[in-house]
Amino acid sequence: MSGDSPSSPPMRGGRPAGFAFVLGAAVSWSLAGIGIKSVSLDGLAIVGLRSLFALPVFLVVLLWRVRGDLPAVLRLGLLRWQTWLAASCYAWTMLSFVLASKLTTAVNAILLQYTAPIYVVLLSWPLLGERIGLRDIVAVVGCFAGIAWFFLEQLSTSGLHGNLLALSSGAGLGLLPLLLRHAERPRPDASARTRELLPFVPTVVLLLGNVLAVLAGLSAIAVVPDLHPRGWLWLVVLGVVQIALAYLLYAAGVRRLRAVECLMVASLEPILNPLWVALGTGELPSRDALCGGLLILTSVIGHGLYTALRKPR
Repeated sequence: MSGDSPSSPPMRGGRPAGFAFVLGAAVSWSLAGIGIKSVSLDGLAIVGLRSLFALPVFLVVLLWRVRGDLPAVLRLGLLRWQTWLAASCYAWTMLSFVLASKLTTAVNAILLQYTAPIYVVLLSWPLLGERIGLRDIVAVVGCFAGIAWFFLEQLSTSGLHGNLLALSSGAGLGLLPLLLRHAERPRPDASARTRELLPFVPTVVLLLGNVLAVLAGLSAIAVVPDLHPRGWLWLVVLGVVQIALAYLLYAAGVRRLRAVECLMVASLEPILNPLWVALGTGELPSRDALCGGLLILTSVIGHGLYTALRKPR
């Protein structure tokens, strides 16, 4: 990571894999809408229980990756302030989005969460030193315009508290890739051993973030009523697939793509999210939703092709 130039993404040879990882994360994340709608619990209980189911996955992955170095990795990660900041950001993103989905419409929640690219554009340079070019700005604007168009007929002004929570969830989502990248960047005087262990720190971030989410929902979990087996199944899916698998894929993609590219590919989630809801409930998207989805796809694919075909200067 220390050899990355400000204007080029890390691990350039892994860019196709990076796009595939982030795309897989977007598909997994898109299960949130139908999953949350299918579980008859309050937001805090859903946040705590799905993170509880996600924790073993993150722990097994971390054990498998580091093998005998787990104490050293945990010590390195937990002693870095960047790890705690990134984990808190991750936990808040999950918590605020679920609560927003309960307090306002699901459409409002996901649209306002995807203000995230704005924060990436504003903070990529001061946090990571990554220059944002005109093509990045155009693509981000295209994605955001597409999301707005996607929900044009359905966006409402009701649920002020939920809307504000959704906006803060967008801030967390925008900061997350920046903080994950920052958390595994070595200092100039870092030892060779530290540089060897730093790539495992993002997994520590995800593990710690889910611990914080479980603690946030602990009071609600303690009084969870009897739930239909289908509800428990959805909680397992939300934890193992929609949280654990999604963020593991996303963490792998972050190391191969720039933060702006990660957020643009992840913007496919709000297209897929209502698709699963339509398949599960029969609710069909409007013409504006289809046009907005096409604009997002055009922005993401166009940016990816342009970046891939553009000759390095």
